[in-house]
Amino acid sequence: MSVMTPTRLARYMKSRSNVIIMAGYLCDEMELDGKKLSDYAAEVALKLNAPVAATGNAVVALKAKGAKATKKVAVELVEMLRYADWRDPIISQRPEAVVFIGYPKGIATGLVVAARGVDTVVLGADDVSEATYSLGDASLKKYQQNLDRLLKVLAA
Repeated sequence: MSVMTPTRLARYMKSRSNVIIMAGYLCDEMELDGKKLSDYAAEVALKLNAPVAATGNAVVALKAKGAKATKKVAVELVEMLRYADWRDPIISQRPEAVVFIGYPKGIATGLVVAARGVDTVVLGADDVSEATYSLGDASLKKYQQNLDRLLKVLAA
């Protein structure tokens, strides 16, 4: 695993042609200085032109922001990564990278360990050493700054 700066992580994500975003329940519950985490997830998805597999009610907020979001149980999508014969309507080809946002550290860790044959990126406030790339440990203020910087570089 490698902790990356938001700038390097954004450049890495832009370099992948087939990315899927997985948005967890914290997208509904977490706010960073008045901005919902679902807003950040939607912006990342739109800037990468990536579909979103969302858990819980996160799909409603993501769709309202213009993201191509589908309700999906996270473990279902991760289970599909175990097989070479990719068949999922969210994304036509097997993803090169899966970006996780809105999952607590313990759940994110379990999902990235189970995801096989793809790079995993965790956009969280906690370092998930099992992921291919992560933003690393940060206070909520620093986490917000990291996400804002990531979005700025994705937009460039």
